[in-house]
Amino acid sequence: MAQTQIDWELIAVNDGSTDASEAILTEYADKHDSIRVARSDGVGIVAALQKAYELSNGDFIHRMDADDLMPANKLKCMAEGMTEGSVVTGKVSYFCDEREVGKGFLKYTDWLNGLMEEGDFWRDVYRECPVPSSAWMMNRSDFERIGGFTSGFMPEDYDLAFRILKHKFKIIRLNEVVHHWRDSETRTSRNEEQYFPIAYLPLKMHYFLELHRDKTKTVVLWGAGKKGKLVAKELLERNVAFTWITNNKKKIGKDIYGVVLKSDNEQDFLGAQIIIALSSPEEKVEVQTRLSDERLVNNQDYYWFF
Repeated sequence: MAQTQIDWELIAVNDGSTDASEAILTEYADKHDSIRVARSDGVGIVAALQKAYELSNGDFIHRMDADDLMPANKLKCMAEGMTEGSVVTGKVSYFCDEREVGKGFLKYTDWLNGLMEEGDFWRDVYRECPVPSSAWMMNRSDFERIGGFTSGFMPEDYDLAFRILKHKFKIIRLNEVVHHWRDSETRTSRNEEQYFPIAYLPLKMHYFLELHRDKTKTVVLWGAGKKGKLVAKELLERNVAFTWITNNKKKIGKDIYGVVLKSDNEQDFLGAQIIIALSSPEEKVEVQTRLSDERLVNNQDYYWFF
């Protein structure tokens, strides 16, 4: 109600809340025609989002979680940036009422906001979701064209980001904070396994094979630790042949899941698509240096999965 954009509607969906949220919202809805309250038809965020969209009437679509905060000019500045076939997004910040914000969330914030400033928006799409879940807006017709909230994979916001990429929407970046995320102990991304980064792998692999896989090239998996093994399992389950390399001397020559690991120093990257699954920050720097020295192109010759 504090928004400088005066033409808006709010569809608030109760997805099993246990506090007085629904009663409070209903009081507001009784006084303001622009506010509607409903109960979810299912369980979980996707069902709630689908219900909200079903009841919405606006030409522009935006979503947010109930415990976050919007700057007063959010809707106005995002709506002013809208064009057909585009997604408007902007910078974000985290806040916490009980303690300091977690380091992981701060790191993600810095990464997201860097994308907004630098412009190479999709450079690390297989590392993290570049479209902030509560910091986007798009035309209703465009939203329906890419499937709306019909997520085939979780997390639903990452799936939406890949569908935006798939349909080649223009990304309109606002160089200002358009959303304040609350880092609470009950936050979904802290408590539900489907929102843990390691659980994103099936979604990443699906879209890699759909959007970027060049079958004239060899898939090379770089990394034989926990993350590398998870990627290997995904490739094997999808019957994708690959060469597996590592710089761990103890693992070179070992047979894991029926694939014999090779030394990264002996690998020729010509005609390859490299999936990188490493954990060590130092190792990541070394690998990136080598890739750059060989003039390989990100999201064409190699893909950072973590």
